[in-house]
Amino acid sequence: MIKLKTFLTYIIILLTTACQTKEPRAVAIIPEPLQVAMSETGAFEFSASTPVIVEDSSMLPAISLLGEICQIDFQTSWKVKDAAAQPAFIFAYDHQLDSLSNEGYVLNITDETVSIKAAGPQGLFYAVETIRQLLPADIKSTQNELSLPAGTITDRPRFEWRGMHLDVSRHFMPKEFIKKYIDYLAMHKLNVFHWHLVDGIGWRIEIKSHPELTDIGAWRKVKPDLMPWQEFEVWREGDKEEKYGGFYTQEEVREIVAYAAERFITVVPEIELPGHSEVVFQCYPHLTCKDASGNYIKGSGVYCASNPKGYQLLEEVLDEILQLFPSEYIHIGGDEVNKTNWNNCPDCQKMMRRKGYDAYELQSHFINHFDTYLKNKGRRLIGWHEIMEGELSPTATVMYWGAESGAADCLKEGHPTVLTTGSHLYFDHYQSLSPQEPKAFGGYAPLKKVYDYEPVPAGVEQKHLEQLLGVQANIWTEYMPNEKHVEYMLFPRIAALSEIAWQAPNTKNWLHFRQKMNQMLKHYEAMDINYAYSALRPSVQIELLREQKQLKVSLTTELDADIYYTTDGSEPNPENATLYEQPFLLNESATIKTIATKDEQVTGKTEIKEAILHKAAGATVTLHSAPEGKYASSGAATLTDTQFGGDKWGNGKWLGILNKDFEASIELSEAQAISSLKLSCIEENGAGIFYPASVEVFVSDNGKDYQPVGVWENSVRYQPPWSSTVNNTHIPVNFETVKTQFIKVKAKYPKLKEMGVFLFIDEIVVE
Repeated sequence: MIKLKTFLTYIIILLTTACQTKEPRAVAIIPEPLQVAMSETGAFEFSASTPVIVEDSSMLPAISLLGEICQIDFQTSWKVKDAAAQPAFIFAYDHQLDSLSNEGYVLNITDETVSIKAAGPQGLFYAVETIRQLLPADIKSTQNELSLPAGTITDRPRFEWRGMHLDVSRHFMPKEFIKKYIDYLAMHKLNVFHWHLVDGIGWRIEIKSHPELTDIGAWRKVKPDLMPWQEFEVWREGDKEEKYGGFYTQEEVREIVAYAAERFITVVPEIELPGHSEVVFQCYPHLTCKDASGNYIKGSGVYCASNPKGYQLLEEVLDEILQLFPSEYIHIGGDEVNKTNWNNCPDCQKMMRRKGYDAYELQSHFINHFDTYLKNKGRRLIGWHEIMEGELSPTATVMYWGAESGAADCLKEGHPTVLTTGSHLYFDHYQSLSPQEPKAFGGYAPLKKVYDYEPVPAGVEQKHLEQLLGVQANIWTEYMPNEKHVEYMLFPRIAALSEIAWQAPNTKNWLHFRQKMNQMLKHYEAMDINYAYSALRPSVQIELLREQKQLKVSLTTELDADIYYTTDGSEPNPENATLYEQPFLLNESATIKTIATKDEQVTGKTEIKEAILHKAAGATVTLHSAPEGKYASSGAATLTDTQFGGDKWGNGKWLGILNKDFEASIELSEAQAISSLKLSCIEENGAGIFYPASVEVFVSDNGKDYQPVGVWENSVRYQPPWSSTVNNTHIPVNFETVKTQFIKVKAKYPKLKEMGVFLFIDEIVVE
């Protein structure tokens, strides 16, 4: 792991690179460099005739990148005595910069030269990536000579491991896009590409010793109206269904690995074991467990831990993987291992008794076998943090994907660790709460949440922090069927990731980052990247002012944009709508419609938010049904705070009631005439969230004796397969007008066989 430089070294670097001008020009560089000292005036002008002077062939990747960025075929010269006598780009190694690591650099730009110095070729390459951002985003539109502003930039990364993951099992991505993805990582100074090649529903890499893995395992049957993992079956020759999938030949893999190496990116392959292997068992059913009757146990996707043939197949697979990937680390998955089969397999039970194992220790036996195997081949095992269940080998490396609160405990286990914290660094999560967002896996990780993430947990001893290799974000492609959709989920969050991974600690500044993103978005546009407009979409925040009985409305976008709004239901545009400048108040319910514009272009469709000021707004609530764990939102107050969760059940705005009926009592400030109660609910059957079976409303004169006034019955009879479609509505219970101060609402949950059922509720609207 790269160590932080000593305080003295840090100060020396800053002093030796400080600019002498009084008012330096600002530049927008992502990730933020260690030190930027730009001159007030001056620039280096260059053209195709400007020489590039080098001293070693290892510098050629940086030179090639410079030519690609500038769209110039530079003439390269080997260093000569009078190199500095003419305007030139001069690349040089300076081993006095070792304190910056091989990835750090000093970029010095004057009117006469661009001097790029580093201790290693990686640093030269990253200096050129910085030059990319000092140039116009659209080089093609630039006439004649290009120029770079004068100044000095000193830089080095914070973490050794700066990773980005891509799952190609759910949806295969073509070779050319993988190369483009690698370019995206390099542009943001990331240096690890975690290639998730194998999972339960697709094997994506050619294994010559076991051709069935791709002949069969790379293709699945297309089943309309079902997600890929629902009723998954491989496609075989002669099947009538359409097939879907693909795989990378070993030649293509070598090409991609070499392409990444030229950009100083290490490709870490992932081959899943012992779980998430359903596709393997459709090729080789004899590798699964058998029950007491000798029948293969289906469904868990886990290798039989007592069957030596499974170990043999995986060793033969890994032998070929090691020939293709020179990376120090090989990722073996190891997550979410269902141990049901092992507990029902006589052979596994016998093995556990013989060795004194429980199921968790049997998992460690499986993982540790391959830790030893890889060590004997000169490599290192890395797996998801579940590999720590049982007794994990001390030499194994952990990739932690859990909640932020568990990162410290993971580090204290003493294993080298990469943090891929699920709450912040899972880029398959939603980027905004807008209904315009395409379907995502769940969760909520907007740009600012990603940017604000601090990976180093507070209060952890230095000896444990020394195990922290770095950070990584993950893209799981359940809902990303093509390259453009992957780009949408990756950008612009990859820019925030790069700052987390590279920028010096305690130096982040969100307002500065927002300003820098104005230029970065132009680079994305020039590269035809399908970046998400999520951070440019208006977000409507409604605050209930209880004493005034008003709603305070604030409109924001994460990145700089102009916001226009209406409250009369009309469609907003810059000509007829109000330009938002400050929060405004509502005395009654209204439909708020907003748009945002950037560079005079509308950033998306109209955002619509119902601001509902109902009779129970701010009322006292007693919740009689305890919510489940992380789905507690703000407790009972959630139900009358006028905050609606919209169509994202994982955004923290919902109460989740598991496997029991919902019941709550409301006390209004005074007796009022009411005639309806609406229960705001959401459902996604695939996630176990269902509408209530019924909703019943009661009223009382004294808060003790309640009488029923209305009921709503759900006519739907739920049947599998469960849908991943999200619906949300205000379930209405209408009744004769009654004057009351005390209201009780009960919602029964649908009882489904062998399935946990959630009710998700965010507001009780009384009118």
